[in-house]
Amino acid sequence: MKLLHTADWHLGTYLGPYSRIDEQRLFLTNLCRIVDERQVDMVLIAGDVFDTANPSAAAEGLFYTAMADLAQRKIPVIVVAGNHDSAERLLAPIPMVSELGVLVFATPHCRPATRDYGDFAVYSPASACVEITFKASGESVVLAALPFVSEKRLGEVIFDEDAIKNKGEAAMQRDYSAKIGTLFARSAAFFRNDAISIAAGHFHIAGGESSRGAERDILLGGSFAVHPHDMPDAQYIAMGHLHRSQKVKCGADGENVAYYAGSPLPYSLSEQGYPKAVYIADLAAGRPADVEKVLLDCPKPIELWEVKTAADALLRCAEPSNAYKYIRITEEATLSPHDIKEMRRLAADIVAIDISTDNNAVVMNLDDDFAKLLNPREEFANFYAKTHGIQPKPEVLQIFSEILHTPDDEEQE
Repeated sequence: MKLLHTADWHLGTYLGPYSRIDEQRLFLTNLCRIVDERQVDMVLIAGDVFDTANPSAAAEGLFYTAMADLAQRKIPVIVVAGNHDSAERLLAPIPMVSELGVLVFATPHCRPATRDYGDFAVYSPASACVEITFKASGESVVLAALPFVSEKRLGEVIFDEDAIKNKGEAAMQRDYSAKIGTLFARSAAFFRNDAISIAAGHFHIAGGESSRGAERDILLGGSFAVHPHDMPDAQYIAMGHLHRSQKVKCGADGENVAYYAGSPLPYSLSEQGYPKAVYIADLAAGRPADVEKVLLDCPKPIELWEVKTAADALLRCAEPSNAYKYIRITEEATLSPHDIKEMRRLAADIVAIDISTDNNAVVMNLDDDFAKLLNPREEFANFYAKTHGIQPKPEVLQIFSEILHTPDDEEQE
């Protein structure tokens, strides 16, 4: 049985003022092509289907089109909610998508209905667990799924007020990791030797490498990561949340491996320079997984242009480039509106201009044209951090995004 593991689609996201919807549509077309070429039997999406809890109509339409396209292959599709996803939003269309063989785990309490889909059959022995039997091969898969547990729910099910007041961060970290381990163990208890075992989740495993500015931490400071020894013993562990494709050793002795598929496109400046991918795991009961990383095409990379002066930036802007551009000027403290307009005339897709001198002072000559070049989310996050002393919570960033993108913006996607 071949499993395709992908994650962190972030449908509907923007890079500064630029919608990524066309690039995401191209990725999903390529995903279906990979499914066909590699004769994939099952697709697993490990969280962050959408970029916000209230996605645009264009983002939702793209998701449902992708589910319908994959369903035409008559294969099961597993969707595990991430921290950017709204559980309620993912649960709402279950009566429709379940008809297609799409199994959604929006909360740890989700339990797909027992059903025969013709080429495969679904049975759920418990919450957050499903058994899928493929009729042609007779192979069975037992999947334990743990979607993202929201910060609010963490406070309800893990920490009470006394714990927060009396326990230090290290103790709370251990409690969090142990609780995740307990929740996973309940589903993993249904693993058996004559079936393929798969675990899927969306959170940070300690030791995984994050991309600064790309993944929003579960709690402020990212202090709550799951310890590798709290992960279940499975033939394949499919993870989402970290945007860099990577492997993390798990288990008491590091005998298991968790795979982060990473995001299919670069979504922040910190993601420039490393490849995007999906994983394909060839699985059979009783033997180790044979895992292949399949690299994805990147239609529009992200580039950082470091130049000394505005004149250097103008020369660079005159060169052909299909990339999203961050321009960093290192030896001038000011930038004239004329230079900004000329850069914009010469080069498309400029996300932001950063004036950073040797003493780290940032001096910007702002006007309406220059303000359009800034990354609004980054500017808001930086302003919030300076005024409040902490990074804004995901809920605050979500509200800002909803205010930023008016209905007119969404109609232009």
